[in-house]
Amino acid sequence: MTKFDKEMFVWDGMYLMYRGEFPGAPLMNEVHPDCHPSWIGKVKPNFIARFKYGYKPWKSWVNFLVKNATIEEYLALSEEIHPAGAMKKLGYKGKIL
Repeated sequence: MTKFDKEMFVWDGMYLMYRGEFPGAPLMNEVHPDCHPSWIGKVKPNFIARFKYGYKPWKSWVNFLVKNATIEEYLALSEEIHPAGAMKKLGYKGKIL
């Protein structure tokens, strides 16, 4: 299991993505063969959450994930249930989307 690296999170104002490597992480050129040449050999960013309206607690989500979850664990849970549900299941007590 791979721990999150705080430096590998990317926030664009709405979407929180993770660009860190972990075993089994697909490369961008594997998922999108026609990707821009600058993406070849880089890990495809993983969707963590979307903060669409109002309060955006993305920093507290990042801090919680770095301290309390592994990449594989969170991605599996967020695929199974909504990212907010995954955070609750992991024990997050802060504000949810």
